[in-house]
Amino acid sequence: MVKAFSYGLGTYDVAKLLEENKVDYLGVANTYEGIELRKAGIKLPIMVMKPELDSFDLVVKHNLTPTIFSLHALKTLINTLNNSIPITISLKIDTGMHRLGFDEGEILTLIDLLKAHPFIVIESIYSHLAATDESKHNEFTTQQIEVFKNISNSISKEFDYYIERHILNSNGIINFNNAQMDMVRLGIGLYGVSSDDNSQKKLKSASTLKSKIAQIKCIKKGDNIGYNRLGIAHENLTIATIPVGYADGLSRSLGNGNWEMIINNKKASIVGNVCMDMVMIDVTNIKCQEGDEAFIFSDENPITEMAKRIGTIPYEILTSYSPRVLRVFKY
Repeated sequence: MVKAFSYGLGTYDVAKLLEENKVDYLGVANTYEGIELRKAGIKLPIMVMKPELDSFDLVVKHNLTPTIFSLHALKTLINTLNNSIPITISLKIDTGMHRLGFDEGEILTLIDLLKAHPFIVIESIYSHLAATDESKHNEFTTQQIEVFKNISNSISKEFDYYIERHILNSNGIINFNNAQMDMVRLGIGLYGVSSDDNSQKKLKSASTLKSKIAQIKCIKKGDNIGYNRLGIAHENLTIATIPVGYADGLSRSLGNGNWEMIINNKKASIVGNVCMDMVMIDVTNIKCQEGDEAFIFSDENPITEMAKRIGTIPYEILTSYSPRVLRVFKY
């Protein structure tokens, strides 16, 4: 999965690396993400998880595989192509997530429509698991898998060609590997991150976010620091200004002591509010100088812990970092 700017890490560079390492398939969220990869020279098959219904002509033009998840979407595709252009599609089945996908009661109508339009070929059938990162939902997950097997079998037997099946996401790969079927959809796990502690122990993070000290200041006891004067020096402090802020993706919720950066192997707490482009940290007891690196998150300062601090998940943090943050890839 390379949707959402490859979970914030940079779509083209990640896709190119995956292509060079013989990955079979890429997945994106919408048609325009797929088009950007094609324009960048990516040749791998690309599945579009939620194609815009007015973009089916572009899907054909750029050789993308659209996911069809409703009768309305299928009828729109049929009308757009007008029986004249062959196309390969994936079908999405709703097995309990209740986000997108065909319901069980629509399957017979779906089959009839597809049989009446043989220029549409089903490449794969898939569904999405709702709660593979929480063991308390294992029974529900198992039920989803069984529902998917039954529905996908009922579709596949109606066609005289092989149709692949896939249902596992990152945590599903780890926790339900008996349901691998023909393909798995590796998402945030590819980047070494999981919202499940047990899964995280088996992964190595692929990304580090760092900046450099722009300026160091000595602050007198009683003085304030940052917007709204929320940073108060209860004693004489030395602070360092780091050029990263909420416009880069650093959540304002991390301000006022809610997160620490690492400078020269020591942790320095954020002082005051996170600004749009900068943040201040307490380096009173750290030997450092302007230009030294500040690690916002890293192996020693994991993004999973950052997510817990502000009551969110690593997905949101990674995908929040803006394009102006330079991505440097090391292979």
